[in-house]
Amino acid sequence: MALARFPIAAVVLALLFGACSGPSQSQPNTERDDETASPARTDDAAAARASVAEFESFDPSAYSVAPAERAEEVIHQVPLQLLSGRADEGVKQTIEGFRVQVFSAQDQTAAQDVREKVRQWWEQVKDDAPSSVFRSPPPIVVEYSQPYYRVRIGAFAERGEAEEALKFVQDEYSGAFIARSTVTVIR
Repeated sequence: MALARFPIAAVVLALLFGACSGPSQSQPNTERDDETASPARTDDAAAARASVAEFESFDPSAYSVAPAERAEEVIHQVPLQLLSGRADEGVKQTIEGFRVQVFSAQDQTAAQDVREKVRQWWEQVKDDAPSSVFRSPPPIVVEYSQPYYRVRIGAFAERGEAEEALKFVQDEYSGAFIARSTVTVIR
């Protein structure tokens, strides 16, 4: 048993001592190597430095650089409103907006009657309506939210538009006010 361990131990020791006595694998010190370098090696380094110096003094201004000429004009098939950043122009959107409320009651028939009176009033005054707010005939709707039926005019995305419309509507319906509502607007 002791003899079987001896050859293994001898091999391990031989590998350890052999590894320690081999050539050094460390990086050479370039400063020390330049001082002790052979004359042939010094000449190679000087030649390499001289060849680099030729390129360091290169003057590109002697060569004209002109942009490549475009052979043909590019024609886009993208709609002009997309190219100009107006992609949502003319698109219908349903948003949380505003309407002008003119009437509220628990009776559906009464709300329908008031809606018809508001429609007739609109036909009489539509020429006097501010065109900045009423670009087209406004929707006149009856919205139900338990327990009331509400008669509302217009569909406005911005509160400022609704306030301008309110001023016009209050001439006929003094109790009118702005109410939040889901509206469909054209951008």
